[in-house]
Amino acid sequence: MEILPPLEPPPVPKKPRRFLILGGILVAILVVAAVSVYTWYAVYGPCGRGTVDTASAALIDQLKAFEADFQLAASMNPIGLIGPVTHMEQTLWDTREVVVPACLQIAKNELASSIESEIRAYLAIMSQKPDKTVKKLKEDAKTHLENFATELEAVNRCAPFCL
Repeated sequence: MEILPPLEPPPVPKKPRRFLILGGILVAILVVAAVSVYTWYAVYGPCGRGTVDTASAALIDQLKAFEADFQLAASMNPIGLIGPVTHMEQTLWDTREVVVPACLQIAKNELASSIESEIRAYLAIMSQKPDKTVKKLKEDAKTHLENFATELEAVNRCAPFCL
């Protein structure tokens, strides 16, 4: 009897690596797409960083314009308040016209309420209303201004994910 050489196992076919390569490419595409969507939303979304920064700057500009009129009015007698109060009213109208994203609407309303309360306080001074009335209106203006500052800070911290 003749001894036969051992049988070699048949060659194992190479597993195609193209599925791994295609899977890796698909995962990379999904990651790039997710990062792109996140970046777009964070910058240009409804309360994106850029939108919030622009609207915040516009509101701060309105506050500065109001404070300039306020400083002038604080040094005037009741008769001389007509000019500064007229400027305050214009600032109030301009503030109401500032376009802000939904997340900054409360801050805008608080700023407008503060300006309006201050105008009412000066109108009360001009019409010689009791000091109690003037004091209440000034306190309301201060409260709204504090609410504005708090809300603006909160939105600037949470942007772009404010609801």
